[in-house]
Amino acid sequence: MLYHGTILPGLRVIRANARSHAAGKQVAYFTEDRCYALVCCRSRDENFVTLGLREDGRQHYFERFPDQLKTLYGGKRGYLYIVEDLTGLQNIKGHTWESEQDVAVRRCESVRDVYAEILKEEKAGNMIIHRYAEINPAEQKMNANYIRDHLRDEGEEMERFYRTHFSMLWD
Repeated sequence: MLYHGTILPGLRVIRANARSHAAGKQVAYFTEDRCYALVCCRSRDENFVTLGLREDGRQHYFERFPDQLKTLYGGKRGYLYIVEDLTGLQNIKGHTWESEQDVAVRRCESVRDVYAEILKEEKAGNMIIHRYAEINPAEQKMNANYIRDHLRDEGEEMERFYRTHFSMLWD
């Protein structure tokens, strides 16, 4: 079973309109990992994913500003589109799959509060959340200042996002 997480309701097809990290082609993305799909349930102007698979086989989420998870996902609805037929999909790396063709979906799980669902995954042991307050202050400052120094690298939407959530953390 593969998931595609989004904030868009009512999809019957996941379009191949994202750029492949592997080959640069237009693809539709999916994941075997429900936790990762949940963090994909966010708006495009908040394209800040700080989650990754670690050696222990679990996803680790690192908050890079105070209350990051709650800010990005609290009270927000998401949709996990589920694909069971893997025809035409390729396993690119780890839990990541892609298709160069649009992919029809048969089921959708509506998530009323993505933040609450992420906390359930944490409680079940499926992911580890490294909250901002638990991260070494030197690491916090290093990450914030890196963003400050690369503020314009990702376009205007992300620059607004970074200014909103990180400017109070900069030197």
